[in-house]
Amino acid sequence: MAQKVYCSNCGSTTNPTVAGSIIITLILIWFAVIPAIIYEIWRAKNKRCRQCGSPAIMPMHSPLAQQTIQRQQDRQDYENVMRELNEWKSQSAPEPVAEPNLPPSLPPEIPPVEVFAIDKNINGGLIEFFGLQRWYQAVFNDEQRHRMEERFGTVSGNKLASGSVKFKFANVDVLQFLYDLEEKLKAQKFSDVYKLIDEQYKVEAGKFCKIDDDRWNNEKYYKSWFSLMKSRIDALNKLKADNYFAEGQFDVVDDNYTTQPCLDIRNKVFNVLNGELDRAFDQHFFEPIEGCRCTVRGYRG
Repeated sequence: MAQKVYCSNCGSTTNPTVAGSIIITLILIWFAVIPAIIYEIWRAKNKRCRQCGSPAIMPMHSPLAQQTIQRQQDRQDYENVMRELNEWKSQSAPEPVAEPNLPPSLPPEIPPVEVFAIDKNINGGLIEFFGLQRWYQAVFNDEQRHRMEERFGTVSGNKLASGSVKFKFANVDVLQFLYDLEEKLKAQKFSDVYKLIDEQYKVEAGKFCKIDDDRWNNEKYYKSWFSLMKSRIDALNKLKADNYFAEGQFDVVDDNYTTQPCLDIRNKVFNVLNGELDRAFDQHFFEPIEGCRCTVRGYRG
């Protein structure tokens, strides 16, 4: 049975179909075997989505496919939360009461309701939100945890290891969290906990692709490449989901650390609708590129 694939054009998960026609193969066999074999090889290499016929398909186990599916689920969850919130507001909002002594030009002010894409009523702060409780308790002693929590303080309303968690945006990521936490603890007095966090960050990054230890320890921007991947994938998914952008390109940070693969892709325009941008994305971000801080953006075309 053929391995299931994910179609970035229609969003379906299905077994792929091959291009061309078996009838043409049979006709070619009638006249000559070799052209028929060549034609069948071409068909096998040109698979299509069974639902929409697009060539913009990728294996289900690929990081981009998994991130895309998760992004779609997060977006659906967010829309459900917003719909429930609007229903609750419409049901619980009191009828307006006229105040005869209040001038019509000065209506009473109603404070805006702050809405969060993520609002978790938990006790363990960001450590619990990202599922790191067991690691946090096992790896650090009481004194180390106290220093870390005091250093971290409150960031965007969230504490490191206590209280609930709120985010205005849904695209939060454990790699971004560990990278930011590591950056906060670069001071000399945090060198012991820095090393322990760096080990866990390497474990999480290793789920994305194989880690090169020499590059991890010595190459500038190698670690940050992993923390930027979710925002890159989210940007790519948004370009496709909005049905507004017809073309996209890669924005390159051009400095002394930029290497040739990034310079080669600079200013090239890729079609969003036929999957060309998807394929360029997979090729460019297949593995960490030295000095790469490229981002993706779209054009209406």
